Amino acid sequence: MKMKLVLTVSFVCLSGYLFAQTAPVPASDTTKEVSAPLIKKRPEALQNVHMNFLLRSSLEIPDGDKQSAMRLNEARIEVLGTILPDLDFRIRYRLNRSQVQRDLDNAPASLDIASVNYKFGNGKKWSVNVGKQAAYVGNWEFETNPTYEYQYSEFVNFQTNLFLMGVRLGYQVNKNHGFFLQLHNTYNNAFNTTYTNAGYAADGLKGSKTPMGVYASWLGKMFDQKLHTFWSYDIAQYASGKTNHAVALGNKVVLNKLKGYLDLQWAAMAVDYVNIASPSVNKYQQRLHPDFTPAFARDINYKGAVLRLDYEFVPGWFITTKGIFESASQTKNSAAPGKNFRQNIGLLAGLEYKPIASQNMKLFGYYYNNQVKYRNVIADANAHQRSSLFAVGVLYLVNAF
Repeated sequence: MKMKLVLTVSFVCLSGYLFAQTAPVPASDTTKEVSAPLIKKRPEALQNVHMNFLLRSSLEIPDGDKQSAMRLNEARIEVLGTILPDLDFRIRYRLNRSQVQRDLDNAPASLDIASVNYKFGNGKKWSVNVGKQAAYVGNWEFETNPTYEYQYSEFVNFQTNLFLMGVRLGYQVNKNHGFFLQLHNTYNNAFNTTYTNAGYAADGLKGSKTPMGVYASWLGKMFDQKLHTFWSYDIAQYASGKTNHAVALGNKVVLNKLKGYLDLQWAAMAVDYVNIASPSVNKYQQRLHPDFTPAFARDINYKGAVLRLDYEFVPGWFITTKGIFESASQTKNSAAPGKNFRQNIGLLAGLEYKPIASQNMKLFGYYYNNQVKYRNVIADANAHQRSSLFAVGVLYLVNAF
């Protein structure tokens, strides 16, 4: 009931601001040229449209018995622009992702963004964004152009529904501070589809009638725009009567030669439909009870920190480092596996070279080591996992026009 109230109030607020500013024009105020085209100067309008290509390829050499290969890491095409004053659009499409439609949002996994953004009100400080869009989660790792982010945390890869259908209302207080509300689908697939794909039993749960959520976000710049903040709180529901809460605090420093971010996150998942901790919990339960039927774990708490630093030590040459620490806990009852029963640790170090100063192109090489460790009773049924990877390649963000 509380979740429905939150969603209803959020929708009313979003709709109220939008329709209050875009109410129909009285008949006495309409132009006589009712058949006149909306865009009169097509060639001039086309100058406001831009196309970008996001490309990254590398030779990857993993450890163990995994095969080395030349891989297409990123291949995205983006079209964005302004056709009318205060009305923008953006479309971004992944060329190396599945074209299969998700059954809840009716969009393929390959479609990142397909939205329009409208600015309105006094000083054009208000904005509304409608369509497939990026989650407004306080996380600079996700906000960074994907061309430049070599390895992601589990928070970005699995825990967060990154690209979703939604409506985002924003108010830009000044050039340094903006506040946003985003009403969104919790997940892109329906409840039954998610369970079927995982091969789990419903365990007495059913899908929420309104599997939606709300992000409340703040974007700020301080200390002469050297410190950038992106903080968010999300409340969402996927299973009926089970509400999830999440806080994400993104903090970024931008200096002359040094750039870096520290992302902190915490989430309370009433149902672990993101399926990060559930496999290890199920394996433990099956060891205790051979007839146990796997299901999404309940009452999982996630927390994590991601630190990345990039330093230009000589013109055109960069050192990049990244550290990831994430953990899962379950402490609601005495039989639960306890705090930090699963830990994900990642370390990356690399070198980048920018051969052409005027182009967003880099040659790179990096080494990445990842470990998943289990503690407490969960360690009795789950072995530690370790992997490492060396990669060398090229990335290029091309502004075609």
